[in-house]
Amino acid sequence: MKKISIEENAARVKTMEELYFLDGRDKEGPKKGTFTGLGQEIATYKKFAEELAIYEKWNQRNYPLY
Repeated sequence: MKKISIEENAARVKTMEELYFLDGRDKEGPKKGTFTGLGQEIATYKKFAEELAIYEKWNQRNYPLY
């Protein structure tokens, strides 16, 4: 595992806490109090955004899907 600096770790913690509250994990629900899966959800979100941009580019050029 790559060693990270104290500053990098503090930035990571800040990001995870922000995601925790944005996802409502501080409220009642099945994921209350957990950080499990947040990183994967954000990775999926970013990948989807990239793919959506590609789709929109070709859709604007009226390229048929099928």
